[in-house]
Amino acid sequence: MIVTPVKTDIVTPESTSIPALLDRHLSGFPDRSILAISSKIISLCEGRTAALTEDREELITREANYYLPIEHRHARFSGAITHHAFIGAAGIDESNAAGHYVLLPKDSWVTAVSIHRYLIERFGVRDAGVIVTDSHSTPLRRGASGISIAYHGFDALRDYRGTPDLFDRPLRMEQANIADALAAAAVLVMGEGSECTPIAVITDLPTINFNKNAPTDEDRAKFLVDPENDIFSPLFDFSRLRKGGSLEKKP
Repeated sequence: MIVTPVKTDIVTPESTSIPALLDRHLSGFPDRSILAISSKIISLCEGRTAALTEDREELITREANYYLPIEHRHARFSGAITHHAFIGAAGIDESNAAGHYVLLPKDSWVTAVSIHRYLIERFGVRDAGVIVTDSHSTPLRRGASGISIAYHGFDALRDYRGTPDLFDRPLRMEQANIADALAAAAVLVMGEGSECTPIAVITDLPTINFNKNAPTDEDRAKFLVDPENDIFSPLFDFSRLRKGGSLEKKP
């Protein structure tokens, strides 16, 4: 696997569109490759920002699926679950944001589909993948790592269940999370500071199962787990969590 960062110009809110950004900076895209793109650069292109004068707590409440009220938080972490992941402050960020709060994209899944279509049409490739990345903190670990908040064009899970291990014992539980593993590698190369490389092209991926229709609704249902049904749910204190605005909007 080879992960190549793509340097771009500085993007400010609504200064460009995603296709125009890719037109300027993506000179090639090999068949059977995956494009990783940061959620922040998508949000800036979409104008998904808020003024710094807005109340940050109200933004967190509005943007989160679930959030931890301020009285229950650790001093350094604005706890929230959004996009089915633990993402601090519901993804609201003011770094590299030209004096704004940057929110997460309006619908990262829809954006991933549109970027996938762009890659197929512009470069004439048969197989392509897209990952929308963000950073999050992992419980019991210090520091941030990359995570996929949406993907398109490949199977995100590799299912080992029923296959034999080295000693011919059938595996019962094992599934590999391909999307998050690739996102973590991409974000590591893309950087978290002033690198100005919000895009990465991941090549040399012989074991990835490309699928132009993935994810289907069934795929997403398998990939995303509701907090109540998660294997870590016994560690959650649901009495302290509150439903956020983005969850309330869902039918």
